[in-house]
Amino acid sequence: MKKIGLRQYWNLLVDYLQPQKGRVIKFAAALLASIGLQLVNPQILRYFIDTAVAGGSGQNLVFAALLFIGVAVITQLITIAATYYGENVAWRATNALRADLVEHCLRLDLSFHKFTTPGELLERVDGDVHTLSQFFSNFTVYILGNLLLLSGVIVVLFAEDWRAGVAIALFALTALYTLIRLRSIAVPYWRNYRQISADFFGFVGEQLAGMEDVRANGAKSYVMQRFHQILQGWLPVYHQARFASTILWGTTNGIFTLGTAIALSVGAYLWSQNLVTIGTVYLLYYYTNLLSEPIEQIRNQFEVLQQAEASINRIQDLLQVKSQLSRGGEQQLPGGALSVTFENISFSYPDQKESKGLVLQNISFNLPAGHILGLLGRTGSGKSSLARLLLRLYDPQSGVIRLENVPIIQTPLADLPGFVA
Repeated sequence: MKKIGLRQYWNLLVDYLQPQKGRVIKFAAALLASIGLQLVNPQILRYFIDTAVAGGSGQNLVFAALLFIGVAVITQLITIAATYYGENVAWRATNALRADLVEHCLRLDLSFHKFTTPGELLERVDGDVHTLSQFFSNFTVYILGNLLLLSGVIVVLFAEDWRAGVAIALFALTALYTLIRLRSIAVPYWRNYRQISADFFGFVGEQLAGMEDVRANGAKSYVMQRFHQILQGWLPVYHQARFASTILWGTTNGIFTLGTAIALSVGAYLWSQNLVTIGTVYLLYYYTNLLSEPIEQIRNQFEVLQQAEASINRIQDLLQVKSQLSRGGEQQLPGGALSVTFENISFSYPDQKESKGLVLQNISFNLPAGHILGLLGRTGSGKSSLARLLLRLYDPQSGVIRLENVPIIQTPLADLPGFVA
C-alpha cells in the first residue's frame, strides 16, 4: 500500500484552505489568544497559593480568585470561537474537494460507472471526505493549537527554573516522538474498514433499486444472506482497526503517569533545596497536568489522522482513475441533421473481452441525414451498444464512426451529446 507523507497532507491542506484566508486568520487569532490565557491562569493560582501561605490580605485573595474565574470564562469563550472558525473553514474546504471529486467522476467513461455501484461512489465521494473534514477542522484546532500550548508551557517552565524546563521538555519530546512513531500502525486496518463500508452501501443501494425484481424472483432470502455476510465481515475489520488504535491510548496513559512522576520529583527536589516556593511547586504540577491535555488531544487526533490517511489514500486512488476515452479533437460539427456512418465497427465491453468475445463485429452502415433506422434483435445482440458507441460512452476496438463524414473521435467529447438525439 502506498504511503502518504505529512508533506502531501500539508499540500492538500494548503490547496483547499487558500480561498479561506480571512477565516483562517480569525481562527489563528482566537487560537493564540486562548493559548496565551491558558498560560496566564496558572500564574494567578501560584500568586493565590503563595499569598495564602504568607498570610496575605483577604482582599488580594478574593481579587486573585475572581481574576482566575474571569480568565477561565474568557478562555472558554475564545476556544468556542476558535472551534467555530476551524469547523467553518474545514467544511468549506472539504465541500470544494467534494465538488472536485464529483466533477472528476462525471468525466470518467461508462466502464468506471459500470463497475462502481452508486452506493460505493457516494461513500467514496462523501464518506471519505467527511472523515477528511474532521481531520481538517480538528487538526488545526487540536494538533497545531496544542503544539503551541505545549511549547509555551516549556518556555514558561524554563523561565521558572532551567532544571524543571529541561525535565519537562525531555518528557514532552519523548511523548511526541513515541506518538509519531506509532501513528501509522492502524492505517491499513482503517483503509480496509473504509472499503468494506463502501461495499456495504453499494450493496444496499443496488438492492433498494432492484427491490421489485428481488421480490418477483423470490430472491429475498438470498439478499438477506448476503446482507448478513457483509455485516459479519465488517465487524472483525472494525475491531482490528479499533484494537490497533488502542495502542496509542495505552501509550499515552503510561506517558501521563511518567510526566506526573517527573513533575512531582523535580518540584519536591527544588522545594527541599529552598529554591522555589510551594506555589511554584504547584505551578510545576499544574503545568505538567496542562501538558497532559494537549498530548491527549494530539493522541486523539492521531487516531483521526490514521482514518484520514486511509481516506486520503482512497481519494487519491479515485483521482488517479483516468477515463479510457480521449477528450477528442477540436473539429466542430455543422448544425442541423447529420448523417451517421459506421465503418467496420467491432466492439466488446472491457469485462467481456475474454469470456464472451465481441458484442459487435464488422458492423457497417450509412444513415443519411433526416432518415430513421429501426434496430431489431434479441437482448444482448448489440442494439444499446450501437447507441453507446455513437455517444462515445465507449470507443470501439476497431473501425470508425462518422457524423457528416467527420470521425466522432475528432470532435470534442463534451459537445457530442448535443448532436445526438
